[in-house]
Amino acid sequence: MNKLSSWVETLEKFMAMILIAAMTIIIAVAVLFRYFLNAPIFWASEASIFIMAWVTFLGGSLGLKYRSQASVTFLVDRFSEKGKRYLEMVSYIIILVFIGILLYLSYQWLFSVTHQTSSSMRIPMWIPYASVPVGLSFAFIHLLTHLVNLFKTKEQGGQTT
Repeated sequence: MNKLSSWVETLEKFMAMILIAAMTIIIAVAVLFRYFLNAPIFWASEASIFIMAWVTFLGGSLGLKYRSQASVTFLVDRFSEKGKRYLEMVSYIIILVFIGILLYLSYQWLFSVTHQTSSSMRIPMWIPYASVPVGLSFAFIHLLTHLVNLFKTKEQGGQTT
């Protein structure tokens, strides 16, 4: 599981770097064309919105991989180490079930828009919409890896190893 999660992480980072670079170039060129050449690029805003959707879902998945979400822990801090561990397991299971439901619904949604095209770029809409199930699939893999690792660890001397 760890190898799969690491491979997905590498893929996400690579995709995010390419997409952010592309969005930066597209927006910069669009600004230059609009203000200096007086010839706006009609598809630039649509492309940047689609790229931002992809970057958002990839970044959200990476945030789950690194456990970098904001959290309020005043209640959790009152539990023992064993209690915190069980609470973390339960929370991972709840999140995995929720993501599983969202994945099912997002794939249904994706397959329902196979014949639509975007208004400016005329690309199939499944390409930008695929950001949702792809990002959720990657997030599911990362969370499942965390849960499996949590079940594998043994509590020793107050620390999990």
